[in-house]
This record gives sequence, structure tokens and C-alpha cells, in this order.
Amino acid sequence: MYIVLLGPPGSGKGTQAEVLSKAFDIGHLSTGDLLRDILENKDHPLYPKVQVIKEGRLVSDEVVNQVVEDGLDKPKFKNGAIFDGYPRTPAQAAALDRMLAAQGQKIDVVIDLDVTRDVLIYRLLGRLVCPRCKRIFHKRYGLTECPDCRIELVRRGDDNEETILKRFEEYKDKTAVLQDYYKNSPAVYIRLEISDASRTAEDVQEEITERLRQHDVI
Repeated sequence: MYIVLLGPPGSGKGTQAEVLSKAFDIGHLSTGDLLRDILENKDHPLYPKVQVIKEGRLVSDEVVNQVVEDGLDKPKFKNGAIFDGYPRTPAQAAALDRMLAAQGQKIDVVIDLDVTRDVLIYRLLGRLVCPRCKRIFHKRYGLTECPDCRIELVRRGDDNEETILKRFEEYKDKTAVLQDYYKNSPAVYIRLEISDASRTAEDVQEEITERLRQHDVI
């Protein structure tokens, strides 16, 4: 099974991707993780194309597509993948469709986490991260250190209201056409409106599961 997760930064895509990857026994594909793996291996054929990241430059869509195509060959994706943070544009979505079609596969489900601006601000202004294991917590739980790593939780430098609003608006502007792309595709399209800041990741996961049952996906 192949699942695409849509949602602005801070919408909980990573958390839901981990849950779904275990539920369906498919790999969690994060382009960030794939790029980091390549940067740690100078012998990788794509290293020359992605090392521009070290210079603070962006990787082109073409190269990102190549990174994803290379990543899909990893054994962890033999049963499918859940895409977190990719595709970001209709062009990337079309490229992904071609990659999967070449393997006789397709995108089966698209889950759109439509988080309101107020909820996003609440989540990100209260977000705390473990520097070691990268688990994410919220200050409302009163934790000051990671319960597993026993080291102090930190705030990300870009988790401020000005940056959050900018990223939110950029996401809305760029993703509207991507949403239309998938609404008009054969994939099952599931949109979850998240407007209540008190909803937990478990609440969202339960709704996703129920919606998947309604569409006979599980």
C-alpha cells in the first residue's frame, strides 16, 4: 500500500506516519531522512547532487525525485510506503505516479491533515523536542526532559509565531493545487479538519482508522 500524507508543518504528519507504517507494515518515507543518509555516504551516486545542502542551497525537484526513486528500492519499502513531506507540488506528484506505475503500483490513499492556523500556532509554540531521539512533546504535559533519553527537551529556533504564520501561508498557497491533483486522482482522498487544539494524536489516529474503514481500505 502507498499512502501520501498532506499537512502543514506541525500538523502531525510524522506522528501519524509512524502509526500508519506499523499498522500496514510499510515503510515511512521521509525525504529529509533519505537526504541525510546520502550526505553521510560520499560514495552514494547521488551525493554530488545533494551535497549543495551543506552550502545552504535547495535541492531541485528533479534531484528530490531521484532521491525518492532511489529510496523506494530499499528493503523497508518492499510492502509499500507512507510519504511524509513528499510530494510538495503537482509536478512531484506526477513524477511519483510514474515511479510507482513503473513498478505496477499506485498511490492508494491520500490523507490530508487540514489543521487550522490557531491550532498550528498553539501546537508549535508549545512544541518541545528531544535532541537525541527527536521525539516531540508539548509543554502542556509539563515535561522538561525526554522520558526515554533523560536529557532536557528543547524548542526549535524557528518555532516562533512570525515564522509559523509564514510557513502556514506558504503551505496553503503551494498545496492547494496539490490537493486538487489528488482529489481528481483514483486514490482514496481523506480530509480531516483539525480545529480543536485539545485533540490528541491518538484522537486523530482513531478518526483516520475509522475513515479508512468507511472506504474499505482496512
